[in-house]
Amino acid sequence: MQRIHPQALGLALICILLAVVGQTLMKLAIVRAGGMPVLEIGVGGLARKCIEVPYIFLGFAAYGLSAILWLEVLTDLDFSVAFPLVSISYVLALFIGRYLFDENVNLYRILGVLLICSGVFFIIRSQ
Repeated sequence: MQRIHPQALGLALICILLAVVGQTLMKLAIVRAGGMPVLEIGVGGLARKCIEVPYIFLGFAAYGLSAILWLEVLTDLDFSVAFPLVSISYVLALFIGRYLFDENVNLYRILGVLLICSGVFFIIRSQ
């Protein structure tokens, strides 16, 4: 059993935040562009959209940086600990969806996220 180092958890949280920022920026781009039919516009169309709507490029950059830094997290933590930590992003997504995108967040969504977070708590405590 590998002990969890605070630095590894800190880096995991940074990666998770970067991924959430990336996804949020991409969603903002889609909302502002009135949709993003990637399968219809193809790679060239997506490249043009990245230039026209900078949030797309910034979203990909944040998401990409998260993926690169995640390699270090996977080096330092057991996979069975590191991967479930990503579910912390669900909490952030709930708040972002509600307050930035005015999405309906009902009791079932909140309870679902709380259940997931309780599972992450037990996984971390298992170390």
